[in-house]
Amino acid sequence: MNAPSQAAKDPRRFPFPPAIPATALLLGWGMGRLWPIDVNWPAWTRGIGWVLCVAPPVLAFSAVLTFRRRRTAVNPRGTVTTIVATGPFRYTRNPMYLGLLMLYVGVTLVMRWPWAAALLVPVFLALHFGVILPEEQYLESAFGGSYRSYRQRVRRWL
Repeated sequence: MNAPSQAAKDPRRFPFPPAIPATALLLGWGMGRLWPIDVNWPAWTRGIGWVLCVAPPVLAFSAVLTFRRRRTAVNPRGTVTTIVATGPFRYTRNPMYLGLLMLYVGVTLVMRWPWAAALLVPVFLALHFGVILPEEQYLESAFGGSYRSYRQRVRRWL
């Protein structure tokens, strides 16, 4: 699809989105050490957690390869040269952020950290409002109709 216009305003500010869930996991772990919550986790949650820990790196690797094949920025604040609508981007506009959330849930379940589970909604909201919406605003201003068409065809999450 088309290259961005030179006048595209860049609202993207957050430099490293993986820091959001990583910080929340550390915070959840620390809160659990200070204020333990006794939760009787069902046995199956650990198995689901492992699946959710393995799948996201595969999804992220696929997304990075797709970006590189299309010669566009992997860095969330880099210069985007095209709208990528192949690979995992055919199914979700945000495979890397979806992977981050899946990994977050996976680690939470494997480690059985109830405080991290409680922080899932703030993590989602921080990614959504702090990273994804500004990226979408940037892409809209940079690519106009091409991005709007892609956005209509492909869901934000799944």
